Amino acid sequence: MSDDEERDYSHLQSERNRKHKKAGGWQAMGLDHTVFKGIEKKGYKQPTPIQRKTIPCILDGKDVVAMSRTGSGKTAAFVIPMLQRLKRRDTKGIRALLVSPTRELALQTFKVVKELGRFTGLRCAVLVGGDAIEDQFSTIHENPDILIATPGRLLHVIVEMDLRLSFVQYVVFDEADRLSKW
Repeated sequence: MSDDEERDYSHLQSERNRKHKKAGGWQAMGLDHTVFKGIEKKGYKQPTPIQRKTIPCILDGKDVVAMSRTGSGKTAAFVIPMLQRLKRRDTKGIRALLVSPTRELALQTFKVVKELGRFTGLRCAVLVGGDAIEDQFSTIHENPDILIATPGRLLHVIVEMDLRLSFVQYVVFDEADRLSKW
């Protein structure tokens, strides 16, 4: 199957899922089968309230600011539509930038992206302080689709590598209230 045929098939399957499955479920969101498979493998049965409210808006290309309690599924609420929107590889390089206030949160987000995106073929990299900068430079040279970073390390890499983010289509400021204190 050619890339165009695969895209058409995937689009038809997403539309079929959206029309024929019960309202409020993952399939009603019209997600690509590779994204849906990652959700199933992760064990998510139904979207949480924050996911039901934000994912359709993000899929429609709207900017979203969302707040919800810890453990409510906020990370999946921005990762799932990101994976859906990035599944087409129309450009090479970093197309999604996720900025997290701490190393721990960045690594946790990286883990969620890897788990949910395991069937999409999208490549993800994480830049955090405390890891060897040379290894992180090498990671950037591999042209990941998704970059997760803490503000300090991101700034360091942008300056040292003259990193261009001109192909970024999707930006997340995770825990933005904490980022503003940085």
